[in-house]
Amino acid sequence: MKRRKGRAAPPRAPASRANHRYPPNWRHTDWLVPFINGAACIHHGHDTDADDHSRCGPAIFCCPHAAVRYVTLFPESGEARATWQATRPSDLMTWIHNGVHVFYFVFCDPDRRDGLLAIGLGGSWLHDALWHRTSLDTYAGQADRLM
Repeated sequence: MKRRKGRAAPPRAPASRANHRYPPNWRHTDWLVPFINGAACIHHGHDTDADDHSRCGPAIFCCPHAAVRYVTLFPESGEARATWQATRPSDLMTWIHNGVHVFYFVFCDPDRRDGLLAIGLGGSWLHDALWHRTSLDTYAGQADRLM
């Protein structure tokens, strides 16, 4: 048997059980990112030391459905004033290469039809979620319930 050259593709993550609503032409690998004045909306993950930005990172959303629910819940948030843009994982990787360590995923709850969850992920968990190697459903038990 002759071996083929090329790169092995990682297996796709299991499909999410959540109630995502994707618009036409949406790539299921994209993330929805809110921007204000060209910069992503940042979640500030520091509670004690205002100078420690190691837990600060962009808020990224699984789909437009999650974004609409978030803005409805938090009408005074920066995200409510933002311009939203579908963003590829490869573009988000440049942020990691520039020193961002944590992304805050806001995603549809797989167990509650209109539920909304949020979790900050870093390290290998961030890479796996960002590239859809792991479904965000996996983190539902550890995530904060927003709705």
